[in-house]
Amino acid sequence: MAARLEISIANDRNAIPEIVGAVTALIEENGLAPDIAYAIELAIDELVTNAISYGYPDGAAGTVTVEVAIESDRIVLVVRDDGIAFDPLAQAPEPTLEGNVEDRPVGGLGLHLVEAMMDEVAYERRNGENRLTCVKRR
Repeated sequence: MAARLEISIANDRNAIPEIVGAVTALIEENGLAPDIAYAIELAIDELVTNAISYGYPDGAAGTVTVEVAIESDRIVLVVRDDGIAFDPLAQAPEPTLEGNVEDRPVGGLGLHLVEAMMDEVAYERRNGENRLTCVKRR
């Protein structure tokens, strides 16, 4: 049976450690390899931060939910939010990967890292929510 966790927070950056802490505890309880744990934690931090930062213009209230399922052969991460419709896989800017980090334009690098570290990343808009699903094979 898969280990599962679902946690929701208000769209407030100060609540991100609550999600990361809960997921870290689940990861530790299930003995995931450090590289897999790092990839999952980085993806959560990046995707939740992006949802909060860009999904709620003018400070609108909302909810961000993270679901994690640790299965025998893979980990499935779903980040949902009720913010404005936005497909980061199609609409986010391509990151600039050359030059000094300080001189690069902001945007796209975090998502680029998530896509590079995960085996699958998919977006859908369903029932008024953005849903970004990431799969990391064990």
